[in-house]
Amino acid sequence: MGLSMQSPTRFVRFLSVFLPVCFCGLSVSAQTQTTLQGVVGGFDQQNLPSVLHVRHFDAPAVGLGEWVNVALVHADGSFETDLGNLTSPALFEFAAPPWSWLAIVRPGESGVLTLSPSSRASNRLMQVPGVVRWNGNHPSISLDSLARFQQRLTNELVQPMTVKSLGLQPLNSDSLEQVSSLSDSMFQAAWMNLEREMKQPVFEDLWWQAQWKWQVAIGSNKPTLDSLWLSWNSLRLNRDLEESLKSPGWIEPWFVRYDQWWKQRQVDVNGMSKAVYLADLDTLRQSMGPQWDAASHEDLAAAWLMKALSEPDELTFRIWETMPFPEPFRGQYKRLMDSRNPRKSGDARAKIRWTLPNGDLQSFKDVCSTDWKVMLVVRNGSGAALRERELFAEITENKLFSNICFMVLSVDATESDWRSSLSKRRSIQEQLVWLGNSPENFESFQISTIPQVIAISPNGQLSRTIRSLPSEGLGAELERKIRTSRSNY
Repeated sequence: MGLSMQSPTRFVRFLSVFLPVCFCGLSVSAQTQTTLQGVVGGFDQQNLPSVLHVRHFDAPAVGLGEWVNVALVHADGSFETDLGNLTSPALFEFAAPPWSWLAIVRPGESGVLTLSPSSRASNRLMQVPGVVRWNGNHPSISLDSLARFQQRLTNELVQPMTVKSLGLQPLNSDSLEQVSSLSDSMFQAAWMNLEREMKQPVFEDLWWQAQWKWQVAIGSNKPTLDSLWLSWNSLRLNRDLEESLKSPGWIEPWFVRYDQWWKQRQVDVNGMSKAVYLADLDTLRQSMGPQWDAASHEDLAAAWLMKALSEPDELTFRIWETMPFPEPFRGQYKRLMDSRNPRKSGDARAKIRWTLPNGDLQSFKDVCSTDWKVMLVVRNGSGAALRERELFAEITENKLFSNICFMVLSVDATESDWRSSLSKRRSIQEQLVWLGNSPENFESFQISTIPQVIAISPNGQLSRTIRSLPSEGLGAELERKIRTSRSNY
């Protein structure tokens, strides 16, 4: 069926790997109206995006944000977008599916943002990372340079290890250790050279994020990571917790040091259940293992936020319900739970409007409100989608499914492509609508690939079981799961 939408956990890691950053040496405390100027380049005229969908990540620790604007891209590639009142540098996504560009924008931003496609090949419909460049006096150039240098050093480390593993060139342990030590010295020198520039918390966190990623790349041992943790920990003591959680790089140290902590053999699940019953943090610490004996409330909350992101379960829910974790962390957890609430997703879908073949707009909530909806997602130019569309039409003509509302959902990016999809209708009975290329709508319907089948129950919930393509048995699946067992869905 193709790729699924990225979970918040994977998107947090996505931010870590692909986040382009910018630096500002001035501290801005008051709200500043921010209008960003930018240019989209590197596309031929036919493929130049006509709009950019803008998302503000106000909860980057859990990979969540709100779509706030749509920026018109002019024929020369220029665009302008109002980002509202900013009090500090903030993370934004600029999306023109499949491309996605991430950048930190400063209050009253004076730099010009240049967005272009990368050479990265992908069959994803969304979040293919593009290339971000700032024009102007932006120290992000320094951090980008550090990232490239880090990648080069990592490649130089991997190469001799790969050669040795293939038996092509014997390298002794001393040689590998020398290469690693030299690379580490070179990275540390480059990293420390940027320290004086990292004055604002957001950029300081990203600077530290580079260090943590480097330690993972060279396979640092626990004593080294412990020492690094102490150095980083001393810097965060005077930070405002709520503001820290809005910083994209702040959560990275916990992922490096404590990722999958709940799978350690010292973890006592029964002790955790007892801690819930007692609502006692000390009991919780003891049950989590020796490394948590002296952990602060903040560290415990971060650990359980990681658990909620990666492997939520009933115990995780009970922990968050009973433990007096710091309020900013509770706010992040609530955002995460709200994002997973199927009712909220259903409400978002109800507001979506699409274009009918005659050009009129129609609201999703006004379509077959009492019936199941089964939709085939297509796009012009996809041979697979065209073949599935033919088979889908045959299923819709089956009288066994007369109580099902069948639709063909076009996600064409341009009106000309939509017109081409429209010209391929077998008859006017085919319920073809144009959803467009909005990433917000893609997320609401969990559209991740072309072609794709989406089934929505009468109460507005996405089906997790009716997903087969027509060529993979959709007809039989519908007959089995809807006609004979409709009351169960």
